[in-house]
Amino acid sequence: MCKHPELAERYPWSVECCAKAEPEREKCFHDHRDIEAEQYQVPDFDVACKEHKENHDHAFNQYIDKISKRHSSIFPPTIVARARQYDTVVTECCEAEDKPTCFRARFAEVVKTTYYIEQKQKHICHIASKFPERVPQAINIAFISQKHPAASFDLVHKFTTEAVHMMKDCCKGDVVECMVEGLEYTQHICDDQEKFFSPNLKVCCEKPLLERTPCIMALPKDDIPADLPKELPKEFVEDEHVCDQFKDHKDVHLAKFLHEFAKRHAELSLQALLRVGKGYEGLLTKCCATENPVECYKAAPQLLAAGIKESQDLQKQHCDAYEHLGPYGFNIQLLGAYVPKMRQVSDATLLEVTDKMTKFAGKCCALPQNQRLSCAEEKLDLLLGQMCERQATTFINDQVRHCCDDSYADRRPCFTKLGVDPSYQPPAFDESAFKVGADICEGSEQEQKNKRLTLLIHVLKLKPDISKEKMKETVEEFTKAREKCCAAPDHQLCFETERPTFLLHLKELLGH
Repeated sequence: MCKHPELAERYPWSVECCAKAEPEREKCFHDHRDIEAEQYQVPDFDVACKEHKENHDHAFNQYIDKISKRHSSIFPPTIVARARQYDTVVTECCEAEDKPTCFRARFAEVVKTTYYIEQKQKHICHIASKFPERVPQAINIAFISQKHPAASFDLVHKFTTEAVHMMKDCCKGDVVECMVEGLEYTQHICDDQEKFFSPNLKVCCEKPLLERTPCIMALPKDDIPADLPKELPKEFVEDEHVCDQFKDHKDVHLAKFLHEFAKRHAELSLQALLRVGKGYEGLLTKCCATENPVECYKAAPQLLAAGIKESQDLQKQHCDAYEHLGPYGFNIQLLGAYVPKMRQVSDATLLEVTDKMTKFAGKCCALPQNQRLSCAEEKLDLLLGQMCERQATTFINDQVRHCCDDSYADRRPCFTKLGVDPSYQPPAFDESAFKVGADICEGSEQEQKNKRLTLLIHVLKLKPDISKEKMKETVEEFTKAREKCCAAPDHQLCFETERPTFLLHLKELLGH
């Protein structure tokens, strides 16, 4: 590649990379892999169907090429899987009666899924690069134990080790190793499928090799074995040798605990399971230093249950608020909570983050009670991961940095508990920031909503300690003026008339 005559011309940074020796050269290329790619366009179905029929191999390679260019962070096996899914869409839509409608709907579905998978895989690599190896190991133990609760610890540990090794190669951009190890990992699962005691694996393992991985990843969790006791084994909470195991075989003991806890709690998120594991480790660290450790750690089940209840209560509180306030009111509540924590963040980012959180609430709170916490925490974990990646290059503040860097398991609770950023100095009151015109009545519903919420962000940045009552009063004052003026014959004249009254209210609120 470095000998290609056009490489330096197209990518000037490649000169520096090509001058390096391996493995620095490979890392250099990997670090420069993000490029601006044009947005997806719904394909011309006549051209797509003609190419698909007359030169299928070339068409398939084109799918791989286009997906790879737009999604430089997706692991190679997934690129092939996404290309195969799109190939299926083209096959089916070219035979449909209404080709345009089929292409639009199915294409949008493929694009949405691809972006979501890319986010998840980027997040995996973010965790792997940010935290010690025991974190991705714990995530995989919890994931496999939840998915296949009948599997033994030895089997879970074996596949965890293989998965973490594969993740390292995939995240550093070793494309061939990633592809080979990904297929081997799936093959090994199918070779050992009887040891998982899973009724679901057989269907996936009968598929062609390249279709197995997406099939296995999409499988639901197996049912918890009927004969599995609800209580944790005594070796973790009652046995007098717990401290000996913790001292002599700490990592294995904690991994076994996480395995036993995860397979009994399909309703918990991976992040909640890791917090339980961390809480158990902290408890043993404290108890094993006392004169009577057994008496100390026998309270473990109650303490761990209390920690879980705290997360469940918070999730219920959010779902109750979403149901009571509706999406728009819930978005306002989120801004009231998050703007004071990170007022240095741009208005656009604050709008994007709280809008996504609102959509998470809408989706997760509609699920059965035992699925809500897992849904909400795992989606929020992705979002906070993206925010922390931005924080690494665009500093926000010390308290956000602390939440991003300190503990993966506690990242979400850390953000939840953040108060007003003590380092931030609010700007002087600027009337021009609250200049509202007729354009707030125009545009799509989302655009109008963002214009309204941007004004609220400006208020919150000026007065982060505003009470909920005062914020509600301010929103109601502005809503009254907006609804009045958007219904008036001359929107602009109405806003200019109402503006002095609204500004007076703001100045009283802000103490100016």
